[in-house]
Amino acid sequence: MNPFIPLRLRILGAFSLLSAAVLGASLWLVGRSQTAQVEEGLRARLETTADVFAASLQRQERQLAASLELLGGDFAFKQAFSTEEKATIASAAKNFQTRISADVMWVTDEDGVLLVDTAGLLKTGRKAAALSPVDSALADKPATAIVVLGDAIIQVAAVPIKAPDIVGVLAAGFRIGDAAAGAIREMTKSDVSFAAAGSIRASSLKDADRALIAGHVSGMAAGSFGLMGPMGGRWLVLRRPVSSEVSAYIQRQWDAALEPVRELRRLLLIVGLASLGLTVLAGLLVAQGVTAPMEALAAVTRRLVLGDYDARVSVGRRDEVGQLAEAFNSMIDGLREKERIRSVLRKAVSKEIADELLKKGPIELGGEERTVTVLFSDIRGFTTISEGLPPKELVSQLNAYFKRMARAIEPHRGVIDKFVGDAIMALFGVPLSGPDDAAGAQRAALAMLAALAELNVERRAAGQPDWRIGVGLNSGAVVAGTLGSEERWSYTVIGDAVNLASRLEGLTKHYGAGVVVSRATRDAAAGADFLYRSLDLVRVKGKHEAIEVFELLGEELPAPAWLAPSERGIVRYRVGDLAAARTAFGEVLALKPDDALAKTYLERLAAQGERAPAGWDPAHTMDEK
Repeated sequence: MNPFIPLRLRILGAFSLLSAAVLGASLWLVGRSQTAQVEEGLRARLETTADVFAASLQRQERQLAASLELLGGDFAFKQAFSTEEKATIASAAKNFQTRISADVMWVTDEDGVLLVDTAGLLKTGRKAAALSPVDSALADKPATAIVVLGDAIIQVAAVPIKAPDIVGVLAAGFRIGDAAAGAIREMTKSDVSFAAAGSIRASSLKDADRALIAGHVSGMAAGSFGLMGPMGGRWLVLRRPVSSEVSAYIQRQWDAALEPVRELRRLLLIVGLASLGLTVLAGLLVAQGVTAPMEALAAVTRRLVLGDYDARVSVGRRDEVGQLAEAFNSMIDGLREKERIRSVLRKAVSKEIADELLKKGPIELGGEERTVTVLFSDIRGFTTISEGLPPKELVSQLNAYFKRMARAIEPHRGVIDKFVGDAIMALFGVPLSGPDDAAGAQRAALAMLAALAELNVERRAAGQPDWRIGVGLNSGAVVAGTLGSEERWSYTVIGDAVNLASRLEGLTKHYGAGVVVSRATRDAAAGADFLYRSLDLVRVKGKHEAIEVFELLGEELPAPAWLAPSERGIVRYRVGDLAAARTAFGEVLALKPDDALAKTYLERLAAQGERAPAGWDPAHTMDEK
């Protein structure tokens, strides 16, 4: 079951949700746009830093190569080299190192064996395999490269030493370390780190930040961007390969660059929350303007439900709500008049009939053919009872009886058509029909017997005699409608099925049965679990054809022991086997000594022989109603 949510809250919620959605979308879009702009700017700066760094390396390579070209052709150096004394060659190399401000100088012979290493990075007397430009220089091709020697990254240039043939190689290098990275940072405002073999070898970052970056460098693809570091202290990083072994990681602080975006978001949030507050206030005013008239309508509706047709709606507005109030008041006037008519009708007919007549509009004389089940009942010996009671007491007892019977009939969709003296006529299937009208009529008849039993307990306690009733039920086609004149009419049913139901009620005294039903009524309730007793084939007064009638014993009951011989006696009687019938009814009396039906048949059989005469007619003709 859906919970009740006030309309005011729904309107306020709609305003609030809409405003919150707009605010949230605005903050998201602005934040997304600004973040994208910041990222685009940072990427551009990182690319610029990478380009500046690359240009710096190229410029330094050219300067280093040019300086070495001059040194390699220097006459004094060639003389020192020709002495083949390592100390002399080393002294000359250190002199050159100072002149060009290099970090290291190397000298090899014509076989590439290292003679001098001014920084002690490589062992002398061995092939300088780590210095890749040496092989090119020995082939008379000056070359440069960035190599990794231990923990150092060095930019190397090498030229051949000719005398006039190539007799060795002169090489020099500049260390790419923290100082070089710091110089780039001073120039571009971007941090740079150099990594080889998955570890940072030089960086402009502090040691703590360098450790945070170190764990991420190995996973980046060349030329790609990535975010590194913890939340609140992240860097946007660009990886730019420097050589096959070395990559430069150029960084800009990401979270710091986003701080203006966050400040803008905070300002927008403050403005948005203020707007949301104003929107909620406006929503409250709109909701109040809409719901106040609705609450007035609801209050009047509740009064109408309680039967107060003097209630009026007053909203004092000249708009659609005011028109609604006027229409509602007009509806109340119509309901008041209709209720007045219904009140008058219910004094003459049942509630169901009154509602059906009012539903159809203006009452017109006429009827329609319907299939119904008709119930008739009366109090046995009522004439004698009425003679011994004062009129006022008689009316009081009858009203108590009718009240109990009405309560037994109406729960089973029965409509009381009329009370005639002590008799009741009830209809099942008009004005509203259902699939189980015949079953409902039989349940109502059983309920009437049960209600009478309770009433008799009270009557005995009051010193009054028990009452007994008989109920007759028949189903068939009737004409249902309003009959009479324009000035005086009644809603009822007429037809042969009605007359037969009345005759069946009269048979209850003859057969000693509480409820007598026709074959038509029994067949119409075939789906129910009723217990019947066959009574007779009978021609009621005014009918030429015999009908089969039954006594309704109850619902969902076990068959009593006397029922089987009774049914057998009926069958044998109808086929003319009178001796067998006499025996069967004798068995019934042995089991049920006061059985009226068995006594009735035995009286008939007493006037007959063992076998039925020719032309045997088992039907019994009733001479009285």
